[in-house]
Amino acid sequence: MLKNIKFIIFDLDGTLIDSSDGVVEAVNYSLTMMGEQPQHPEKIKPFIGFPLQTMYPHFSDKPIDDLYRHFQVKAAETVVSSTIQLDAVEPTLQELKDSGYILSIASTKIKEHISGVIDKFNWHNLITAYSGGNEVAEVKPAPDIFKLTMQKLSADKTNAIVVGDTINDVIAAQKAGLPVIAVRSPYGDDEELKKSKPNYIVDHITEIKKIIDIM
Repeated sequence: MLKNIKFIIFDLDGTLIDSSDGVVEAVNYSLTMMGEQPQHPEKIKPFIGFPLQTMYPHFSDKPIDDLYRHFQVKAAETVVSSTIQLDAVEPTLQELKDSGYILSIASTKIKEHISGVIDKFNWHNLITAYSGGNEVAEVKPAPDIFKLTMQKLSADKTNAIVVGDTINDVIAAQKAGLPVIAVRSPYGDDEELKKSKPNYIVDHITEIKKIIDIM
């Protein structure tokens, strides 16, 4: 049974930020380094926010570990530097923080990239905790990343909620026993998002506060 929501766990890509340019560059770098053809950005972008292991088989049959290694080399240069905030994100985070909510991030991105994003936008006073995909045994849609973040916050499924933009966020939250608000984004498939049955679907992150306030 839900008590008053105190903790909000955000996905990162497609929910708070757009890092697509840097991700596309790193993916194409990894493909090129393995002798494959680079892909059009519009073929890569739908996979952003999903594990790289899900994406690479669509473009290459080369060993995923090797592709991933090359990806991380380029991603260290491009992903954080090219990242931009999505519309109205920082004012929304500030409003939620000022209202007493404790904010966190749980992302498939590695922890170092999340830290880099927080540094870039100076979110240290907004984000209390964060967890990356390299800290857990299984990434979304497994619930591990949300469970780890709840541990860091001393939160539980009665007082926390997830905000994300993909079916992986929804499924992972549901497996963790958490309610979830899905925010539509350019990365996601809207029909698939509806089928995953989040508690709420909104068009814009500015809509989440009025929902959480009454939960």
